[in-house]
Formats: sequence, structure tokens, C-alpha cells
Amino acid sequence: MHDDPDFMAVVELMRNSDFTYGHLEMNLAEWEDIDWPARGNWLGSFMLSDPKIADDLKWMGIDIMSLAHNHSLDFGATGLISTIKHCKRAGMAVAGTGRDLEEAREPGYLETRKGRVALVSTSSGNQPYEWASLAKGTMKGRPGINPLRLSMKYQVDHETAEQLKAVGKKLGILRMKSSGTSGVGLSDKEFGLVMPTDQSTRAGSAFIEGDSCEIQSTCHPRDLEGNLRTIDEGLNMADLVIVAHHFNVSEGPRGDLPPKFTRAFAHAAIDGGADVYVGHGWHRTLGIEIYKGKPIIHGIGNFFAQSEFIRRVPYDSYESWGHDMDKLSTLTPAAYPLHPGLDTPSDTWWSSAVITLDIEDRKVKGITLHPVEMGRETTKQAKQTRSTGHGKHLLTEGRPIMAKGEDAVRILDRIKTLSAAYGTNVEIRDGVGYVKL
Repeated sequence: MHDDPDFMAVVELMRNSDFTYGHLEMNLAEWEDIDWPARGNWLGSFMLSDPKIADDLKWMGIDIMSLAHNHSLDFGATGLISTIKHCKRAGMAVAGTGRDLEEAREPGYLETRKGRVALVSTSSGNQPYEWASLAKGTMKGRPGINPLRLSMKYQVDHETAEQLKAVGKKLGILRMKSSGTSGVGLSDKEFGLVMPTDQSTRAGSAFIEGDSCEIQSTCHPRDLEGNLRTIDEGLNMADLVIVAHHFNVSEGPRGDLPPKFTRAFAHAAIDGGADVYVGHGWHRTLGIEIYKGKPIIHGIGNFFAQSEFIRRVPYDSYESWGHDMDKLSTLTPAAYPLHPGLDTPSDTWWSSAVITLDIEDRKVKGITLHPVEMGRETTKQAKQTRSTGHGKHLLTEGRPIMAKGEDAVRILDRIKTLSAAYGTNVEIRDGVGYVKL
């Protein structure tokens, strides 16, 4: 229904490319077609919306979509499969989720006039029940996402290590390789703390003694191998390979640098034949790196930000956000707060850029960044410029339009500063960013 020039300028950018890629962190289904929320204690939005959004995104020009993220299983297998169905019905190629691991891991393919595009979509930071699995014997594989699991090692100095071990012994929760079943997955030099909620689970995070204190993240070797094998398939069966990586985990608070394992995976993906790596999941723009002539976009930020308008919110979300459950029948989706990231000012949540890649013979000749905003200024206060509703907590419209003036400069300055850390020069002219290779 929108046709204002600043919005249509964004649409035309997307329509006028040879193809447009997007990431969908949402499930699409009719309410009567899903079973129930698959999560419990979850301080996050339960992502489910109108299937007609798939048609809107196709109308805007999106041709191929990644679907693997930490909300893919918010409404279980029925929500996941419905999302795939509606995206395909609208005419978009998809990748990243499926009825089993083989389907979730396989590339999505898009035919264009200029050649065939392959998309590999993977996600890190998901719960175990969200990982797709393979069939075995008479048992079907589990529907889910294509995982790129990770290991977190918490390196601490000798004094801290001894203190942690002492606490673990006092509480009876110290986990070591010699501890029997609870030590499975730990090396001789590692130790862990078995929290009651971690009973009967394989060790995931571990402490290790070193010279200093730091968090080290690495890719799960089997998942890395599996995703590289899929990238190789795309290399052999398509003319351009895009790798989409969703991650919601960080080594401490989310900063302006991606975790170590994501950059290692990006480099491995390029080495394995990918032409473009696109990261997302932190809801903020990150830097652009050029590795062996290929673009690594570490974080694309948000493009639509409208989860405040989700029409139905499950019991679990009201409880997690601290609402009075004795009044559940009187609570509505207008209750506040219900959604993370949308209730406090943020200078990065409400902006990003349409990134255009000029590629010839698998070589990137240039990158253009057109900044967009979603209804708030790109300042620390994030003052609303387009709101919806008349309650005490005004909702932000969340629709992307071309950013102008100081907003545009601030969006591009952020990307320029963060890209410079990788040796990438972003030139800003007339509210548009340019990277020349």
C-alpha cells in the first residue's frame, strides 16, 4: 500500500538488481495451521506472522532467502515447514531449514539470466532440539536448522582456575575428564562446572588454564566439514555461491567485532569456494572485510523491525517478561515489555544499508551502500520519526526508507569505521557509501 518516494527508492534498488538476497528471521503461517510454541522460558519474541509477507518480500524484489536462525523453531516443525512452503509459493528460493539435516544443509538454487546462484544458510547458537538430524534405522530425521555448532573455551589464569575448581568441589559440580559420564567431551587439560540443568548433557563449554583470561570460540569440526561440503556442491553446480550465517552468540557482551569462530568460518567458506559471506543475528551493522578478493559482510543489521506488531503472543512470553499471570486473560500483545531490543534506545537497531555488489566473472569490482532507516534517528536516544499507535509506549513503524542527511552519514560512518579495522576503505559521497576493489 506504500508508494512514497523514499520507500520506493529502496524497492527499486532491490528490483533493479540481477537478483536480491535477503534473510528472514520470522516464521510464516496461519494461526490455525500451527500446533503450539516450542519454547518455554524465552526472553525473546515468538516470531510468527502473516504468510502474505512472503508475497510482499517478493514484490519488493527479493529472489532468494536464508531461513536458518534462532527463531526457526519457535513454533516447532509445523511453523518451520510452513515458512518454507510460503516462501517457495511466493517464488523465492530458500535454504537453511528442512525436514531433516540433509534437506536443511543443501543449497538453495536460483536461476537468473546471468547464471545460477547457490545459497548455503547456517545458524549458530541454537538449542539442541533445533538442530536438524539425519535418519537412522527406522527413525526419521529431526526437522530443524542447518547448524554450525561451536565450542566455547573459557581461558583463565592459574589463580582463577584454582578458585573455580574449589567452588566446583564445594558445590559438588566440578566436571573433569576423570568424572565419568559427566566428563565426556573434556580433554585432560579442561574442566567444567555441571549446573543442575546440564545433567545428562555432553560437555559444551569448558574452562582451561592459560596466561590470561579470555573467551575462545571455535567451530564444531563436523558441522564445519558438513557446511564446507555443501559449499563445494554449490561451487560445482552454480555460478555464484553465497554463504549466509546467522549467529546470536558472542564472546561476552555483543560488541562491534564478530566472535572469533564466525570470522574463521567466513575465511574457511571463501577458501572452500564461496563468493560472498553474509553474517546476521546481532541486529546491528558490522564491518566489511575483503578476503582474497571476496566480500565478507560481518553483520547486515536490521532491514524491517516490526516484531512489536506480532498479533498473538504465547503464555510463555508474558511469563518470561514478568507480567501477572493471574491476569493472563486480560493481557494483550499491546502489553509492555514483550520484545527484546525494541524497548530501549539503540542507535544501531533501526538502521542498515542496501548493499549492492558489482560482480563480474566471480570477481567483485565494487560495493555500494545505500543507508536505510526504520523510523528512528540513528542517535543514542533513537528518537522516533515514524510511530504507530497512541499508547504510553509508542511503537516504531519499522518500515525501511532511504536515510538522509545526518542519519545517512552516521549509518555509513559506522560501517566505514568498522570496515577500516579489516583494511577496507569505505568512501562516502552524497549520502552513499562506496568500496572500490
